[in-house]
Amino acid sequence: MASTDRVRLLDTNLELTRHLAPDERTELGTVTLTVVDVPRGQLQFEALLQQHNAFAATVLDGMLVHALQIGEHPGVQLLGPGDLLVQSNSSPPSWLDSVEFRAPAPVQVALLGEEFLAVARRAPHVIPALYECLADQMQRLNSQLVICQLPRVDERVLAILWLLAESWGHVTPGGIRLPIALTHETLGALVGARRPTVTLALRKLSESGAIVRQDSGWLLLEAPPGPAGAAKELAPELAVITLSRWTAEPEALDPAVRYAGLRDTVRELREQHLYDRQQTREQLNRIRTTRVRISAARERIAQDALRRRRPPSS
Repeated sequence: MASTDRVRLLDTNLELTRHLAPDERTELGTVTLTVVDVPRGQLQFEALLQQHNAFAATVLDGMLVHALQIGEHPGVQLLGPGDLLVQSNSSPPSWLDSVEFRAPAPVQVALLGEEFLAVARRAPHVIPALYECLADQMQRLNSQLVICQLPRVDERVLAILWLLAESWGHVTPGGIRLPIALTHETLGALVGARRPTVTLALRKLSESGAIVRQDSGWLLLEAPPGPAGAAKELAPELAVITLSRWTAEPEALDPAVRYAGLRDTVRELREQHLYDRQQTREQLNRIRTTRVRISAARERIAQDALRRRRPPSS
């Protein structure tokens, strides 16, 4: 791993300027970070930080895999441009067989060291922004944990592709393009499923027109299903408070006051009903538009496949 160049801190994918004052933004504009080319294979992250006297790194180009394994069951987290790599001070649990960073292909990372700490003293608002970058990663990881609990593997695969597209996807006229070529084994480790099951799930999603396989990734045409109903209450409920002889009797409300409250409630319900009806109409229109777009995409794909199979005319 060789240090080949330097990059301006503001030219990385880190979102660090959201809370900065103008003078702090100017300070950040003068800071450069060491760029290191990471070859394919396992990344000795702790040794890399020690070699360059750094405390963290951020991905500039390419993807890294943070891999964990318990017995024969692997799990991975993908880290791409804009993500942070931080070395943990605590040892992993003894029952984890392996914890490592791995580069499926050559990757470029930028190192955060003394240069970053120096500018943080002059522009302290960069520290909350750095914490927000880590919080965004944690939010994506939390979403991945929830996706792994979906009952059907095809739902998990579709949801994880859309989750990755939220960070690294591109909007195109044909759909959302996710330029990450993931193996079926990696997808299985992301969603907690075996490779053969993931293969069947991808085939089902492709046949239904939800996704289209491309050379450099996937084209997402159909979003995962939204919530079917109201979210369940996760907070524990309070015990029911019963009246006792030490409880004061509730004051009787005037009938006019009760009527006014009932009238306001009916008006609010009517307004909510009109709003819900409008939202339902808009959602139905979106569904119709999506179906037309998916049908057109299927027809284009079928025509392209037919043209490729048709022999040239003599």
